[in-house]
Amino acid sequence: MARTNLRFRGPSSHIRLLSRVAIWDVAWAGISPLAAFFLRGGTVPTPQTIPSAPLSVEGIAIYCGISFLVSLLVFQWFKTSSPLSRFYSIRDAFELLKACVVIAALSAAIAFLITRLDEAPRSIPVLHFMVLASGLLGGRVLFRLHASRRDTRAPTTTDKIEHVLIIQASRLAWFFSKMTEELAPGSYQIVAILDEQPKLKHRSLNGYPIIGTPADLEKIVADYAMHGVRIDKVVLAARPQDLSESAWNDVSRTCHTLHIPLEVLPERLMSEESPPSEDGVLIPRAIDSKLPQDNLHLLLVRPFWTIKRAIDLVVALSAAVLLSPIILTVCTLVVLDVGIPIVFWQRRIGRNEAPLHLYKFRTLHTLFDRQTKERREAQQPSAIGRFLQRTRLDELPQLWNVISGDMSLIGPRPLLPVDQPIDPIIRLMVRPGVTGWAQVCGGKLIAVEEKDALDEWYIRHASLRLDLNIVMRTIWMLLVIGDRRDEKAISMAVFERSHGDIMDLPGSTGPQITGEPSALIKRAG
Repeated sequence: MARTNLRFRGPSSHIRLLSRVAIWDVAWAGISPLAAFFLRGGTVPTPQTIPSAPLSVEGIAIYCGISFLVSLLVFQWFKTSSPLSRFYSIRDAFELLKACVVIAALSAAIAFLITRLDEAPRSIPVLHFMVLASGLLGGRVLFRLHASRRDTRAPTTTDKIEHVLIIQASRLAWFFSKMTEELAPGSYQIVAILDEQPKLKHRSLNGYPIIGTPADLEKIVADYAMHGVRIDKVVLAARPQDLSESAWNDVSRTCHTLHIPLEVLPERLMSEESPPSEDGVLIPRAIDSKLPQDNLHLLLVRPFWTIKRAIDLVVALSAAVLLSPIILTVCTLVVLDVGIPIVFWQRRIGRNEAPLHLYKFRTLHTLFDRQTKERREAQQPSAIGRFLQRTRLDELPQLWNVISGDMSLIGPRPLLPVDQPIDPIIRLMVRPGVTGWAQVCGGKLIAVEEKDALDEWYIRHASLRLDLNIVMRTIWMLLVIGDRRDEKAISMAVFERSHGDIMDLPGSTGPQITGEPSALIKRAG
């Protein structure tokens, strides 16, 4: 399944070396380890309380000092003070909790290497995490409550308030209710919510009651009318295709009959206009689903792809550990050559058209000067940059893409949206690769059409033996020969792509065509 709503990193020209750190975070980083010792023993040990163990005070001081320094480094790493307090979210809270886990673990590990934690109970790291997380999260909750109370404003009085009924208790419904409260508290009033799941009845979303299902819409509108409340608009907080067919028919028919405007919120927010019917009721657009024109999709259900993913994960993790000295060396060279940040990201298209953040070590200076913000002149990589590009060491960060599941070690290279072929459906059916058949058969020396044909040929014939062949050819290409065109492989791929309708695939009954490319071309002629 494609992942959406990915957070972008800032452009290299606008990344700061040091992020903002709140005074409260710094203060609590120093207080929390002492508070952990106090909670553990009821008091902080002193030489007077433990005369027989004067080093205990020294051990506590060492642990607290290590914890404070580690906290400052981790705060920079996770940018814990970057989110705005008034808009602090669950996602931000999880990031803060992860930072607290890292602080407690690193503090305990470093203190163990220095003092073996002889002077500190083993429960101190756990108490340290709990105290640190409670203080940092509690401070942010108080700041957010204070900001919300300060920003609260009385609703404006208007001649008419529109009463709105929401269909589907979704995240979009929650967002719409918050947006209504913030932007139009005196113009729109949410009356209630309807959801297809009967078990949600009598529950609430952001304080608004869920009182029934879409099938009850007509009866609920009548009930509110009896109480003097007229429903002026129905808002669908989901796509029409997310509802069952019967639920969508009930909602659209009732709105059409009662002349109540029906607004599909996703289409309204994303400016995807649907053709309106009479009385302003929106009709959902047909879903455009493109599928390959042959039986190629049968290849994707083979056990090979599951085995391939397991191999990718094991090899990438092992390579990251074994190559860590080289990675640290490259990081140092990049810092000396072009400065920070050391990693460059670029958004490309991955499997199933999902957005993919491709990572590389930087080999060029930032597009804009950080001090003057003036655009730099056209530039070429330095000797260090050319070395990293030629040896492909700049692509080592893509091991993280493989570990995270966005990429594979072997597969079609991910392309920018502007570089996609006219019909990219086939090449986007599998995970893109760090290297691939097109790279070992010509790389930069082949045309776009030839590269696309080679990628499609790989998908049709992918196997563990072929992957091993690509790995060996990649190593040989990097160390010895460089980019070389493989005319035989290119001819075979181009011919098979142009005659895909007669190629034999698993599960099909077409003829099996074998032989050299020249023989195939003669036979077809």
